[in-house]
Amino acid sequence: MKIPNKIKIGGFYYKVEKRKSNDKEKNSNNWGITYHSDKLILIDKDINEQQQIQTFFHEILHCIDVIYNSRQLTEESIERLSQGIYQVLKDNRLLK
Repeated sequence: MKIPNKIKIGGFYYKVEKRKSNDKEKNSNNWGITYHSDKLILIDKDINEQQQIQTFFHEILHCIDVIYNSRQLTEESIERLSQGIYQVLKDNRLLK
């Protein structure tokens, strides 16, 4: 799957960028972040492709949660859901 440069979520366009992480982020396993006010999703380009895609799904779920769910999901819930979505799409060969 090719991660797009922008994605529309809930009527908003988010710019998606890959960036190099710093050492602190690598140690915390923080491979992505979303700046909702700037409509910007950043993904660590130093991780493998599978991790980048799963991180992209993770950040999309954060956006959906902010826009539609008033930030009701925990970080753990978002992580589990993003891993589940990645697994289902990967195992069913829906990621091209």
